[in-house]
Amino acid sequence: MAEHDTPNAGGQEGNAAPTEHLNIKVTDNNNEVFFKIKRTTTLKKLMDAFCDRQGKMPNSVRFLFDGDRVQPNDTPESLEMQDGDTLEVHQEQIGG
Repeated sequence: MAEHDTPNAGGQEGNAAPTEHLNIKVTDNNNEVFFKIKRTTTLKKLMDAFCDRQGKMPNSVRFLFDGDRVQPNDTPESLEMQDGDTLEVHQEQIGG
């Protein structure tokens, strides 16, 4: 029985390519929501889904990754995100 002989069962050669999907945690300090998205999917989909689930207006919050604001047209690939990374959600401050 060779249980450990199956890492390349999917037929991937070399294992150099990163996995196609990432698990991303989105938190607003009260709630944590986990999303599984492709590396090339725009984060607008994730941002809209989070806002829908939490009953927030997309223009009332901002999303940050490593302290930098995330734009809707960014992708996990363009931000060099890794599996298990976290997006922070903060209330958009209006005025001074």
